Amino acid sequence: MSETDGQMLGITVLPEYFQVEGVERVLDNCQDVAGATAITTSPYVMRLSNAEEGQREPPIDAGAGDVRLLDRPLWGKRELFVSTSPSFHANKSLYINTCYQPPQGDKLTETEGEVVAEALSMMKSRGLKTFFQVQAAIPPGYRVQFSGVVEKDEPLLPNGRQVDNRVAANASLASEDVLNYQIALIKDLFQQYPNVDGVRIDWPEYPPYKLDSAFLDFNPQVSRWCLDEKEFSDIRQVVSEAYHWLHGNLTDEHVRELTSLEALSDTFHDLGFHQGLSQWLKLKQRLVTNYIERVRTALDDSGFKDRLLVPHAFPPPFHYLSGIDYGAIGEFSDHIAVKMYTMHWSMIARFYLDQLAQANPSTKEDALIKMVYSLLEISDEPGPSEIQNVKYPGPDDPQLPTAKVQQKKFAVAQQQAGDTQLAALVHGYGPVEEFASRFRTAYEAAGNFAWVNRYCYLSDNKLRVLGEITHGS
Repeated sequence: MSETDGQMLGITVLPEYFQVEGVERVLDNCQDVAGATAITTSPYVMRLSNAEEGQREPPIDAGAGDVRLLDRPLWGKRELFVSTSPSFHANKSLYINTCYQPPQGDKLTETEGEVVAEALSMMKSRGLKTFFQVQAAIPPGYRVQFSGVVEKDEPLLPNGRQVDNRVAANASLASEDVLNYQIALIKDLFQQYPNVDGVRIDWPEYPPYKLDSAFLDFNPQVSRWCLDEKEFSDIRQVVSEAYHWLHGNLTDEHVRELTSLEALSDTFHDLGFHQGLSQWLKLKQRLVTNYIERVRTALDDSGFKDRLLVPHAFPPPFHYLSGIDYGAIGEFSDHIAVKMYTMHWSMIARFYLDQLAQANPSTKEDALIKMVYSLLEISDEPGPSEIQNVKYPGPDDPQLPTAKVQQKKFAVAQQQAGDTQLAALVHGYGPVEEFASRFRTAYEAAGNFAWVNRYCYLSDNKLRVLGEITHGS
């Protein structure tokens, strides 16, 4: 499925900025200055909180992103603790088929909730495409920080353990309760806000931010996606063996050789892991594709066939671990937003390196870095020689040089997606000039079709840069 082949610039504007800056000012900045043609927001409102009751804004990304600061202050602050409430009163009759229930509206809903409807109405009057962004598997689904996932739905490692301190607090995609909740939520939103054109779904996959997260998911509910319990058990056994091999059996020779996906595949074949790992990756793809298909079918059957469905996706080669099959999900997607979050790529590399180095202490750091950088395809240049220098960039620090790797990632993703439109999903975090270069590369690679996440990182200078690039295209 494909929405359009035209030019697009979309900006994610979360509702707190409508609250703080005012709807008209925000839309003037996005449309008149930056050249936006589409806006995404979310169905909640926000208030200041404290460290005991709220969550840090911006999110700390499992501690690595605690260097992040907002470009556009909220309530006068560039970092703060916040709490949220829904912007609407849920239609509870939609949620009867799931153990998850939407949060109750409260005083904040009553006093501030209308700002979301006001913003959407003004967007439509300005001719902007309108979207909601929701989380795929983090009930209540409004923000990444606020997870209500119950224990039975936690994704598990082959040994049955949960991953500690995950970046993405996703539930298992095999959970019918989670899927039914998300379908109910999206239906509810389209009923409550009939002028919304579509929904963008974040993390409809298994985000492989940490090495352990790459080895999900062995929640017992996943077994029904196998032929029988024996197939599930066999896959779990092979994945467990591969996990243990990586944790204590890597030699300097291995590390020197494993600098391409082909070399890694050959090594796993020699070790007897290849078939089982291939089955496991295909299993994750089935779970992800089922999620997108089920959402699309439910919307079509509920009178929302005209609403746009846009899943976010990790770029190649991360998508092999996350479970994204671009061709398969493209059948049910109006376009696919490919995440070009380069500050996350260095964070992922550091998480992987720390774990591998600790588990294989005899390996040389520079060789490990070369291996991880090569396998993840995250930089145009060689990495540093010491792991301590692989880190999440600060607000004023340049991010990884990625012009060539971004172009390659898009080319591979588009080849796999076929006729489905891809959008570059570019993160606004970082210095102005570096952001401008990174955005231009991704925007052009995606055929002038892009989203920027998010308004909170778009200083006035960045907004002007976006306008110059998009108007010059």
